Order: sequence, then C-alpha cells, then structure tokens
Amino acid sequence: MIDALNEYMIAIYQLHKAQYGLIVVTVMSIVGVSVGLFTEIVLRMLGIKGE
Repeated sequence: MIDALNEYMIAIYQLHKAQYGLIVVTVMSIVGVSVGLFTEIVLRMLGIKGE
C-alpha cells in the first residue's frame, strides 16, 4: 500500500506540480492540526490549561 502511495505521489509530481503542491500543503496542515489537538488533549489530561 505504501509503495502504491509513493508511486502515485511521484506520478503527480511529474505530471502536475501545482496539484502536488496543493496535496503537500493539505497534508502538512492536517498533520499540524493533529499534533496540536493531540498535545492539547495530553496537557489537559495532565491538568495543564493554556491561557
């Protein structure tokens, strides 16, 4: 499955660089939001609240 995803990303990069850029920005945004939410949940479980 990972190999198929890698091949897909290579094909998109070679054929449509703008679409590849949008995919990368979208994935990076999703990862950033996920890390932020996970961190917030962990800190709240520890009793630390951000102001």
